[in-house]
Amino acid sequence: MKIKSSLLFLIVMISLESCKTSEISLGNEHIVDKYMHIFKSLSNDEVKSITENVTLRHFDEEYHGNQIEYNSIDGKTFLWYPNNKLLVVGHYKIKENKIICFNYNGKVKNHVTGEIGGVWNCQEIIPYFKRIKESKNSNVFNFNEEKKIPYVLNRFPEETIESLLNKIEK
Repeated sequence: MKIKSSLLFLIVMISLESCKTSEISLGNEHIVDKYMHIFKSLSNDEVKSITENVTLRHFDEEYHGNQIEYNSIDGKTFLWYPNNKLLVVGHYKIKENKIICFNYNGKVKNHVTGEIGGVWNCQEIIPYFKRIKESKNSNVFNFNEEKKIPYVLNRFPEETIESLLNKIEK
């Protein structure tokens, strides 16, 4: 009976541990850093094209749908994410033109990847770069620390920056 109780206790503890929120996560930066040597790099001009006061449009037909991101030259990032009522605000950094990392402020969570805010989450930069559907120089939607969005962004159908701007003007 004591073995059964101990085994039951162990199973319950493991289950509780796996249900904890990921707020204590260290992010994945340390893991991605270990593999940096195998990643290819973007040119300096390519990195500038996605980090120096530019609005980017992403579209993921499987999970996220439409996403609009503004990256300022000082390392701030503003993400207009589908169905959110506020912008997701944070910082980005580039490592050796091979990795892009994001650290979003507050208790935010990417429900697709499980990544949370408050820690650096990184990814290889070339696939990120290739997933960009459209870019415009400048802060097209005037994103700022107030976190205001023009309206709630729909995941689908795919939009363009121009079509999103047209909805504001109506």
